[in-house]
Amino acid sequence: MRKANVFARRMNKWELVSTNVKPHLEEMPFLQPMVSELDGLIEEGKALDTTQEQARQTLSDATHRRQDLERRGELLRNRINAHLKGRFGASSDQLIQFGIAPRPKTLRRKPSSAKKNPPVNGQAV
Repeated sequence: MRKANVFARRMNKWELVSTNVKPHLEEMPFLQPMVSELDGLIEEGKALDTTQEQARQTLSDATHRRQDLERRGELLRNRINAHLKGRFGASSDQLIQFGIAPRPKTLRRKPSSAKKNPPVNGQAV
């Protein structure tokens, strides 16, 4: 966006020079070709600025459409994953073929004897 602002400031300076030099062209006819060329650049710059704004709008529209598509795709994938987990089980290795990581099988560990008999008054038993 900074470059667009710099370009707009430059265009304003060009228009200012062109507008204010035109009343003095009779006194300085040697400036006429340069002012005419500058006027052409100003018109071309305005056309390019319009084209660039249209391209920005197109990009913005495409970005929003892509983001909406991503959102809908993820929602559908999550729903399908939920159905597959319900069908095969959340820990089933068959889920791997669908790109779903199965829930790890948890092993319940028996508490160790040290945890059963905690130390009394900071002393080990």
